[in-house]
Amino acid sequence: MKTPFVLIIICLSFLFNCKSSQPKTQHLSENNALKTRIQHLDTTDSIKFEAAIELKKMNVVYRGVANPIYIAIPHALSFEASAPGLKKKDSIGNYIMNPGSGTTVDILIKSTLKNGKEFTQIKTLRIRDIGNIEGTLNSIQCSNSKCQLLFTKEELKNSKIGLNGDNFVFNLDLDVTGFKLKLPNIETIQVNGNTIPETINDELDKLKPDDKIVIFDINLKVNNPNFSTIRICKTPIIQVRIIE
Repeated sequence: MKTPFVLIIICLSFLFNCKSSQPKTQHLSENNALKTRIQHLDTTDSIKFEAAIELKKMNVVYRGVANPIYIAIPHALSFEASAPGLKKKDSIGNYIMNPGSGTTVDILIKSTLKNGKEFTQIKTLRIRDIGNIEGTLNSIQCSNSKCQLLFTKEELKNSKIGLNGDNFVFNLDLDVTGFKLKLPNIETIQVNGNTIPETINDELDKLKPDDKIVIFDINLKVNNPNFSTIRICKTPIIQVRIIE
């Protein structure tokens, strides 16, 4: 698009009518701003009208999570976006995506441009599961489900059970609210909270090297309100072997 003649006259007259007392650096700054503005006007028609979709961390959405998405279309008067699981949050382009089954989700975007033309496009996003939630004991975790944590009896006393997301980009802010504890030769113990209770210290003192303890049915709480719909498919299990 050619630069409007009136705009150039107005801009140039502004420069030449500046007071001679103006600092040279300010003249240069104004001149550069003018060049940038004219260059932008010259290239406006060649800009591709394409929707920009921005996710908070990366170009995927996670199943079972309320994914925050921002959608914008430069130079459009208005637009509408629709997709399975997509919900409009406000009028400035913020959406929440709760993807369902499958490996991808298509977002259909219909926009009205300044010249009155309508523009339709589809943006495809990948869907991923959130990954595994691993159990931790005093912030230590196993790399796979078959490994065992090595603890002494004293280390095991009052130790804390925690949770860690595997390769997950969002902060779920997880808390452990309870778990079950299985020691050799005694019935399973139901524990409220995230700490091995002092009331079983006598039982822990009876443990011998190579005895195995299993912590399972870990109950969790998601504190981040953006992820209240998260689905944890498998409850983590922590296996501990006494070393002394």
